[in-house]
Amino acid sequence: MKHPKRLSLLFIIGILAAGSTALGVYYYFVYEPPLAAAEAFMTAMEKKDTETLKELVMVTPDRDSTAIRSIMPAEVTRLVSQPFHRGRVLTQDRRNGASANYDFLVYREPDGSIYALHTVQMGLEYKIVIPERPRDPKLPHLWDYNWTDY
Repeated sequence: MKHPKRLSLLFIIGILAAGSTALGVYYYFVYEPPLAAAEAFMTAMEKKDTETLKELVMVTPDRDSTAIRSIMPAEVTRLVSQPFHRGRVLTQDRRNGASANYDFLVYREPDGSIYALHTVQMGLEYKIVIPERPRDPKLPHLWDYNWTDY
């Protein structure tokens, strides 16, 4: 029995529509929240908005540590004391840690250097996680990133 071509075309359009919807839902609920947290962080850093940073930033001694804590006022002051130049998020990768699942946002500075900007979900919100003792005092909010590390 031969099927009409119109039915095949409608079937393909239906599959494409379902796939597009699934990708949109994935982007909205999985991919976008860490990017929104990074955008809010970069905006607060540009404006030197310490109140927003107090709500948005968490601190940990090491990227695999179970000790995540709120940022202290002195650390916020240190964070905004350095000049901030907005970078660009290149890609995102989710990693399981001892205390939470981290989203590593591969971040390129304006000079071309590559670092990682870490986010973690705390309740319903995503927070930026910075190192307690940064490797580079000029970039206290970024982590080292090697393409082969992860």
